[in-house]
Amino acid sequence: MELNKSNIMVATDGSQASKQAFFQAVEFFEYKNIFNKIIVAHVSDQSKTYLPFEFQSTTIYEDYKIELLSRYPEANYQLVFQEKGQGQENVRDQILNIAGDLNVSYLIVGFNGRKGLKQDVTILGQTVRNSVYNSKVPLIAVKKLYKRDETNGFKFVVCIDGSKKSYKSLESAVALSFDERDSLLICFAPTPDREAFGTTIKTKVEEFMAKYQRKWQYKQLDASYRAIENVIEMINNSDDLDFVVFGSNGYRAQLESKTFFGSTADELLKKAKANIIMVP
Repeated sequence: MELNKSNIMVATDGSQASKQAFFQAVEFFEYKNIFNKIIVAHVSDQSKTYLPFEFQSTTIYEDYKIELLSRYPEANYQLVFQEKGQGQENVRDQILNIAGDLNVSYLIVGFNGRKGLKQDVTILGQTVRNSVYNSKVPLIAVKKLYKRDETNGFKFVVCIDGSKKSYKSLESAVALSFDERDSLLICFAPTPDREAFGTTIKTKVEEFMAKYQRKWQYKQLDASYRAIENVIEMINNSDDLDFVVFGSNGYRAQLESKTFFGSTADELLKKAKANIIMVP
């Protein structure tokens, strides 16, 4: 599966976390030219006159301009810097609107903002919470910068439960795992009432993956009413899982024809130590 040569966008507020998100975007953007353009977006709020120099719009603009100029021809990047619009409730919604207007393939954000990590890391900052809960495009929330090296690529764990969103997540992971060093762990963690669906899901995964040259394996965890806790434990006990990929909601939402942000997605977002790739 290939991406349709669209754009990848990083939202920045000048923080170290958003700079880390930028460098993670660079890791995806620079290999095999699968994206047309890397976009850096910032929305400023003139009412915040108290912000220090490094968080002011002109400083952020110059910083990223230098970073982009040193890496790419002008045709391959775009800086989108806007003032918060009148009637716009917050800058976070405006960032999501920019992503939609520019038809980006992925929006990348830092997991925390200018205030840094919270004492309780499971309490989400406003920016990442708003972005993940409301984004209409796939979103990558960066907790740590991962890089490919000479022998090791990115390692993705894809959470699959038989829902359409979970298969869409698998498609996204396949598209991003374009390097021959990359690998996928496709994981089904059933509750006892869903255990019997494992064979059907595995067969569908095998049929899908047969179309692509990817390194992958399928894993079904033991059935448990603590299924999501078991997935998080597996991720956090591993030293080599870089990205966890999942849909914004799962099988229950599909059955109920609802679009709420699912509890499983919420737990993964808050507690998995890997970077997050959420597919709406």
